[in-house]
Amino acid sequence: MRTDDDPWRGIVPPFRMLDPSLAGAARLPLLDELIAALPDERRAAGRLNSALPVLRLRLTGDRWRLVVDEPFALALLVVAGGWQRLKRCPCGAPFVDRTAATTRRHCAAHLRHGVRRPAFGGDLGIVVPDLSEKSG
Repeated sequence: MRTDDDPWRGIVPPFRMLDPSLAGAARLPLLDELIAALPDERRAAGRLNSALPVLRLRLTGDRWRLVVDEPFALALLVVAGGWQRLKRCPCGAPFVDRTAATTRRHCAAHLRHGVRRPAFGGDLGIVVPDLSEKSG
């Protein structure tokens, strides 16, 4: 539960920056494990901590970029938006609720009007790593 002196109070999760990684996180077994651990937030945090990477910077051309993988995106989401954003659809599929009011109730396959992706034309210096990098 948040208190008035919480430094993250009022901070909106950076969905546009995290969107590519959060979309990938919905396909990870990790998300299912986190949701299964809830409402025990300490157990869920322990599981998420074990999946967190060491952060890396990557030089692309003449710009430095932060490498953000799926577990790190989930951790940022939990810090800024709370555990209530990790949900399970009535069909059993885990999903990340990225709506402003955390009102989403279904996975992408069961949304009435499909998933809306925000248009984004900026470059925030974020890199979503290629999964083939993790295997080598």
